[in-house]
Amino acid sequence: MERVARGGRFEFLDALRGLAALAVVVQHCSERLFPAYFRFSQAHFGLGEFGVFLFFLVSGFIIPASLERGRSLGAFWVGRFFRLYPLFWACLIAGMILHSVGQFGLTASFLEHPVRNFFLNLTMVHYFIGGPDIQAIGASWSLSYELAFYLMLSLLLIGRLNRRSAPLAVLALVLIVPGAFLPPSMLNGHDANALTRVIVAVVTIVIAVVFAAMAADRRATVAAVVIAFITVPLVLNQPGASAMTFAYFATMFVGTVMYRVTSGEISALRGWAVFGFAMCMIFGVSLFVPTITDPLTGVLITWVKQPVTILPAYLLFAVALLLRRYSFPRPLLFLGRISYSLYLVHTLVLDSPRWTVSVAGIPAAWLTLCTWVIGAVVIAAVTYRLIEKPCHNLGHRVMTAMR
Repeated sequence: MERVARGGRFEFLDALRGLAALAVVVQHCSERLFPAYFRFSQAHFGLGEFGVFLFFLVSGFIIPASLERGRSLGAFWVGRFFRLYPLFWACLIAGMILHSVGQFGLTASFLEHPVRNFFLNLTMVHYFIGGPDIQAIGASWSLSYELAFYLMLSLLLIGRLNRRSAPLAVLALVLIVPGAFLPPSMLNGHDANALTRVIVAVVTIVIAVVFAAMAADRRATVAAVVIAFITVPLVLNQPGASAMTFAYFATMFVGTVMYRVTSGEISALRGWAVFGFAMCMIFGVSLFVPTITDPLTGVLITWVKQPVTILPAYLLFAVALLLRRYSFPRPLLFLGRISYSLYLVHTLVLDSPRWTVSVAGIPAAWLTLCTWVIGAVVIAAVTYRLIEKPCHNLGHRVMTAMR
């Protein structure tokens, strides 16, 4: 029964991806159908947020392995492009078509400047540029964080700091506290002013100069400056709570620490100490989260919500990591393989017709939930086979030609 990977893939990562994608799908479907569940998820345990943190831990684990596989930085980005963008663009176009026939909703903010916002969405860093209100695909905000993380790792690789994962994770965790005091959208938000823009400019220049100085040659120097001038303004312009931004990135860096443990670069004691410190920081910082009234449901959201949602994602990742030498159920592995497709396409079915009558005693809402979830899985399997996998294979061929 002992098996680290099947077909070159880590089974435990696919299983976690499958669970994370399913959690997000069930959250988004259920909150539309069951108002009581939506209130519960807003106040106590966010299944979708749980899934996102699980995704971030997995990304933090696997992306450094991909980046450091002996390929060039350019080859890494070619692979990422073919892995992420074709399917994402296909879903954006599908969303526009479905909206034109009344089967997919777009926000009023998006429709104020539809052409501009469509092209902003194409960049996949739209969340940092225009915020959640211009998203065409509702779940795509996390992809902006993923892309920013790739940019950070690329900069660290140029500066030859990419293997300093433990101190980087601790730094990211510690920055959650001061990060809470940063205003959102420091370039174009309501709180943006001359001071916030100067801060962004100064931090960008300093980081660009530091990493340019550490670069190995002229090409790496230019790449460091370009990446810094893209990454720093994006991250500092995030529109949400700044503490959560640092928590997202810290979580990915914690995933990287655990990758270093499995590769033998960091001792298990040190790696698990960082992992435990992360859980303590998340719990500790949550104690200072003020109670607010959720504007959508009117329920009170207390400090308990964040640790109850986030820490189970950490614990599940830890358990799966410890069991990584064993096989995982095939349905989970299947969901893991199509998880990116499932994560994107499920939002396209949320405005499709609902059941209006019960069947065989099954309430209409539950029939709709099952229909949406099953429909999303079927569509995701098709898009994986027809779009995602062929484009991924094409990316591999391009990377091979670049060697």
